[in-house]
Amino acid sequence: MTEPDPRPAGDLRAVAEQLSRLWVATSERAFAAALHQPDVYVRTTRLVSAITQELRRRGQGVGPLLEAWQGRHELVRGVADSDGALTVDGLDAEAIAGAAFAMRYREVLEEITLDDRLAALAAGPRDGGWLVLEESGHAPGDPFVPYRRLEADPRTGRALLVTTRPDETFTSCVHVVEQGVVDLETGRLTADAAGEPGNAAHEVGTAEEREALVERLRCSSTADAGS
Repeated sequence: MTEPDPRPAGDLRAVAEQLSRLWVATSERAFAAALHQPDVYVRTTRLVSAITQELRRRGQGVGPLLEAWQGRHELVRGVADSDGALTVDGLDAEAIAGAAFAMRYREVLEEITLDDRLAALAAGPRDGGWLVLEESGHAPGDPFVPYRRLEADPRTGRALLVTTRPDETFTSCVHVVEQGVVDLETGRLTADAAGEPGNAAHEVGTAEEREALVERLRCSSTADAGS
């Protein structure tokens, strides 16, 4: 049984984020080399997929991923030897490993996001109104610093996704508010009541207008839930 890593989860995430740049770079190398060789491309894809599946089997979070990276060469060889349809012969084993780890890391980030949402929901009072589940960027609005905030009603899962993007001139921001639902069991965010009037994305020109809109939509969602 693997001993738990004594480092804080935040430290593990920082290490994984740094390594992810290497994984992405080597991933590009793996597939670039196979681009004009169909047989090599197929063998690369099969092996990367099999290694990714093995990484999933080793557990969620960045801890198992970082541990597996330490033994990546043995991992690649072991997976290749486990199936007669797989082989590492003639392939860049380091690039193959990077591609698989990059793929699994994207999944791990999604797992972390969902876990963080559920933790925020669990930590908040059930009768305390809407909770901010995640927030990043520059809230007042900046064309070059995107803003994102997800908030939800912990009683119903009704959610609001607040984002910004640059306008066509890159001199100002478009502020966007979208309604959705956070699954209270999984943390996954889905679109809210597709096709119903009033539930499309709302766009405004300032942060002040955006926050006023958010308040109206919160009140509307709360009233709907109570009716």
